[in-house]
Amino acid sequence: DRTLSNGIFFLELLTAVEPRVVNWNLVTKGITDDEKKLNATYIISVARKLGCSIFLLPEDIMEVHPKMMLTLTASIMYFYLQQSDEEPETPSSVAVTPDASPSFSVNGDDDSFMNGEQFNTTIDDAASDTTCASNLEDINSL
Repeated sequence: DRTLSNGIFFLELLTAVEPRVVNWNLVTKGITDDEKKLNATYIISVARKLGCSIFLLPEDIMEVHPKMMLTLTASIMYFYLQQSDEEPETPSSVAVTPDASPSFSVNGDDDSFMNGEQFNTTIDDAASDTTCASNLEDINSL
């Protein structure tokens, strides 16, 4: 659909996922190619600010490359799903320990993990946290 080339759809999608993230004063109508490029560049900037992995260029949005736009949509969706997963759970379901990961039971007999040793996971700012988050989700499902 060529109407996607102006970028308004993605800006509205980003607003739906994270209200107040889009400064609508910076958004153009997207009629000319220059306006479309400004909107597309702004979309990528806002998505990166949220922490989305971006694999497309402004030209991909302007020229409506379906597969590249699908990757943008999927990245925004993944961000939204991560936000939903990070909502606080009920206090009885998770034991929170300051500065430490929760204890997990390997055999189900007690609340210890690796003979009572707990581990801390630190994430480098340059590294992606999606792998760590998915690994922790896998551990939580045990």
